[in-house]
Amino acid sequence: MTFGERVRDLERCFGAFAERDGSVYLPNFMPTGPVDYVFIGMEPSLGAWASSLEKAKAKIAAGFRNFMWSMEDFILHTSARQYLCEPGQTYYVTDISKGVMSVKRANLDRTVRYERWFPLLVQEIDLVAKPDAKVIPVGQAVAQDLRARGFARALYPILHYSGQAGRARRAAVAGQEDAFRAFASSVSLDSILAAASITLRENDVPPSLIDSTLARLRRARLTESRLRLLFVYKRRFEAIRCPMPSEDAR
Repeated sequence: MTFGERVRDLERCFGAFAERDGSVYLPNFMPTGPVDYVFIGMEPSLGAWASSLEKAKAKIAAGFRNFMWSMEDFILHTSARQYLCEPGQTYYVTDISKGVMSVKRANLDRTVRYERWFPLLVQEIDLVAKPDAKVIPVGQAVAQDLRARGFARALYPILHYSGQAGRARRAAVAGQEDAFRAFASSVSLDSILAAASITLRENDVPPSLIDSTLARLRRARLTESRLRLLFVYKRRFEAIRCPMPSEDAR
């Protein structure tokens, strides 16, 4: 069985598990072979991209994928491309559970739901990650959950990219203000748009959806808070990519 066939089998399982949750599977950008880095989030959320499961189903049928809506989604993609992956390396972004739902609904049964999805997540990582791939939880909550379930690989957590984590972004930059200012003056919205365009095209997103996504991002602002997030990711990803001899996974 080829890698692609195994991925499609896995996605059928994702669909069945999401249906069991009373939800629908929101596909990720699936890799074409084992990757060097895997990011793990919590679960996909309903929101501005779709306010109901029916609208989500229609968007997914039209080619919409996970991690391709918000400016923060593309800050993660940009940072992974520019600050983490060396030439020839690849990354993959997924969630513990794959059924899209409201944040309120997700908060109700997260522990039990993650318990169901965890064995499938392990299968997913075993398939898509190289043996020496680094696993990067997006947020400490994900890292804590994975550790509590006995996840076998070392973990390299990063700050969650949620816009609600503005205070954490400021705290992460504290004491590095001069370096942050120099960095902030060197980046622009164009760099986010360029990375977004490459990410969408490489993953065969329909052209009309690429155009609407880029148009939406052009209307967004690269705020000071978002620049802080870029800076924090740059520093963290450089440390993950080239750790000092004394640095361990956290």
